[in-house]
Amino acid sequence: MSLMDKMKHGMDKARGEVSDLAATTKIRHDIGNLNDRKSALFTEIGRQVYALCQQGHAVSEVEAQCHEITTLDEQIKQKSDEIARINAA
Repeated sequence: MSLMDKMKHGMDKARGEVSDLAATTKIRHDIGNLNDRKSALFTEIGRQVYALCQQGHAVSEVEAQCHEITTLDEQIKQKSDEIARINAA
């Protein structure tokens, strides 16, 4: 095999590897977007279930978590009020 043939073969191989890298990078990006959408849907489902709990339609499997969210909301409000008092002084 001549030097030129070896160089051509090396260039073709490198071109293929770059093409493979670009394709896998795009697919990984697509997978990331799909996972982001999935997370957003899970978040929305959670919000809807929590809203049902607040309306008295508790789902027993998540009732404890809904109660904890309510407690966290109260703690957040207390801390926000505390910041407001400090800033007002």
